[in-house]
Amino acid sequence: MNTAIIFTTKHGTTAKVAALIAEKLKDTDTKLFNLKEVKKIDIGNFECIILGTSMYAGNASKKLQTFIHKNQDALLNKKLGLFVCGMEQNLNNQQNELKKSFPQWLHQKAVAEQFCGGEFLFERMNFIERMIIKRIAKTNKSLSNILTENIDLLVTAMK
Repeated sequence: MNTAIIFTTKHGTTAKVAALIAEKLKDTDTKLFNLKEVKKIDIGNFECIILGTSMYAGNASKKLQTFIHKNQDALLNKKLGLFVCGMEQNLNNQQNELKKSFPQWLHQKAVAEQFCGGEFLFERMNFIERMIIKRIAKTNKSLSNILTENIDLLVTAMK
């Protein structure tokens, strides 16, 4: 089964999670597509599509939203997985972020959906981002909270 993992990333965490998913799908033909680097993707040749986005201030990537809307018809004919990266700790809020990151029709079609955790990478943030994180998250250092168990659940459901 061939799979496309299509994602957007701001500081690299979503790319890291996408790579972990691809690594765990090692017995399949898997290709990674970062929408910041690739302008056009022909998803027609892929049986499975996994879409991923990071959350910033409660919002998903506009680039991924645009991609989804432009490819709606093709996506409806694929086996779909969805994932979100973020630092939200509350399980209900994680589910709300996952829910609002993708259109309802994608949630209905998806065979797998997971909140995969995230990271605060201070060395990659601009001054404003660092100040916001210091104030809201009450930390001034880089942190990683990638949820590998959720990545495993996503991969298992996609197989």
